[in-house]
Amino acid sequence: MLHNPLDPPLLQPLWDALVRLVGVDALANPLFFVVAVMTTVVVAGLGFSIVDVFITRKQRLREAALYLLITLPGYLAAFVLLQLLPACVRVEVPTSAPTLLAFTRDLVLCLVVGDLLSYGWHRIEHASRFVWRNVHHVHHQVKRPLTVWSGFYVHPVESLCVFITFYIYPLVAGVHPLVFVAYAAANTFITMVTHCGYDLPLFPNKLLASAPMHELHHGGGKPTNFCVLLTLGDRLFGTFKRP
Repeated sequence: MLHNPLDPPLLQPLWDALVRLVGVDALANPLFFVVAVMTTVVVAGLGFSIVDVFITRKQRLREAALYLLITLPGYLAAFVLLQLLPACVRVEVPTSAPTLLAFTRDLVLCLVVGDLLSYGWHRIEHASRFVWRNVHHVHHQVKRPLTVWSGFYVHPVESLCVFITFYIYPLVAGVHPLVFVAYAAANTFITMVTHCGYDLPLFPNKLLASAPMHELHHGGGKPTNFCVLLTLGDRLFGTFKRP
């Protein structure tokens, strides 16, 4: 059988492998994407911490190790949360992988909506004196240069609100689990890069939020570059500033 060039068979083996690896029951849990989030945090955090400690030496081993240890309980809590969610709260797990076209479309939509919603919340954090004083100022207490862990130094209310802005769309839209996992991993990695403090070579700075852009946000003065995922919100609403 001939395959549509926009629908290559490569996604089906990938989906089948994921189903075999984690099981249908786990994928049926609407919060399974949290596992992808925490896995990305640990892997990317470890990689950037090695650079911070042993190459650029902008962070001490003890500090990096402490941050990694702090993430482990969250990683375990994600698995516990999956087990505690009632059996009645489950989603249907498709047998087929999404087409390449559908996968790309839904992933882009997740990124765009997540970027705009998180941008809107970030603007509120700076515009509202109450929200700034009681919530967002915690994040701006981090010292420069930023490290990959700086993005996690936030008030619990901010952590919850940002989490909602990032993931409310794929949850409500019911995107394919393969799309959801890919988006959760990509979202987490990009937001970590935004705070990593390095101008990464080959990183698509014109499309995605980057560390040099976000360093300006933490630099004082008139706030700019609110986006931590794409640069769409900043470009649309006039708050983008080139580093």
